[in-house]
Amino acid sequence: MTNEGCTTMTIADESPTLSDELRNRAGSFVNSHVDLWVAVEDGGVLALAGNEPAAVFQAAADWLREGPDYVVADALWTYQTGEPSSTLRIALRHPDGAA
Repeated sequence: MTNEGCTTMTIADESPTLSDELRNRAGSFVNSHVDLWVAVEDGGVLALAGNEPAAVFQAAADWLREGPDYVVADALWTYQTGEPSSTLRIALRHPDGAA
């Protein structure tokens, strides 16, 4: 007996990763922060960038305040002479420690 012509369907039972959750939210978030660049890097890192440092920090505060609740595991601020001049990378984690 052969399986010729048969199709096997596998259903993955994987919940979205933290990075997936952040990416889903980033699209609508950037619409309300038009002067900023918003990106999500693998490993649950939110990158916020702009030319006004206060706006970048305000966006970070807005993101964290608007929830859902995440733990800030690490943060890195960088400055460069090009655009965007200021970047804040925030490593986020679920409060239960799940990535």
